[in-house]
Amino acid sequence: MPSAGLELQYRLWESRELKGETWYHARIGPLDLWIRRSRADWYVTYEREMDREKEQRMPVPLHRAQTHERIDELTWIRWVAGEESARVQLLPSMPDRSLVIRPRYPLNVPRGKDVLFFVNIPIWVRIQVGLPQPATLIELPTVMLAHTWFGDPTTGELCYSLKTKALRNIDAVENHAYLATCPVLIRNQAFSDLDFQRICIRVEHLNVYRGQTRLWTNQVEVLFRGEELTSQMIISKNAPSLDEEAHLICEAREPAGSSLLKKSFFFLKSLTGF
Repeated sequence: MPSAGLELQYRLWESRELKGETWYHARIGPLDLWIRRSRADWYVTYEREMDREKEQRMPVPLHRAQTHERIDELTWIRWVAGEESARVQLLPSMPDRSLVIRPRYPLNVPRGKDVLFFVNIPIWVRIQVGLPQPATLIELPTVMLAHTWFGDPTTGELCYSLKTKALRNIDAVENHAYLATCPVLIRNQAFSDLDFQRICIRVEHLNVYRGQTRLWTNQVEVLFRGEELTSQMIISKNAPSLDEEAHLICEAREPAGSSLLKKSFFFLKSLTGF
């Protein structure tokens, strides 16, 4: 039997029929959100409190709110409702830009070696209404990540930045309702060691899966062939093999082909010129 915490995580992503003119509340990590359906409109408001204690709060699936005191002080976003049903579903999606992962300590992969590590990615919460033909009202980041530039000044791209421990033992990786775990496999096929400070993960091509105990993304495999060459990134088409019970819950923003050929690594000499 799943624990109470896991049961709540499962229920976060179940659809719910809303009664008119009633506030509904849900909590996913540091994000609290409220939804209301009137006869003619949809209303959404939210707040985000970032501290270590709030991040680890027990998740709260969508339910009728008990009090109106806090939400009356917040700013509501309003959408005109159509003939759709009052059924709502929250979905965990990936951020809308690529993610630059910064390991706490630079990672060295000797030539000819492979390394598998795990990255926890803060999800975005997608609010869909009007099932079974859903429309998306809004997507809310559970964590506001900093912006960063990846690549050179002319051909680089705007990304999000995420610091990580890049742990190699899945049992040591934190498990919270607002985090999806991404397995990253690096294969060093160059003639030299791979020593990098950052790696860019194209999260817009990743699905989100609900596993037995946590959320997962596809496994990302990066083939490194040298600092002057683009890296090949292979995104698995299925849920990670580490969790046989994982099933698809939210599709990627942009479907990927069999592989991507893009710059993936940042090296210190890319900045210094040495």
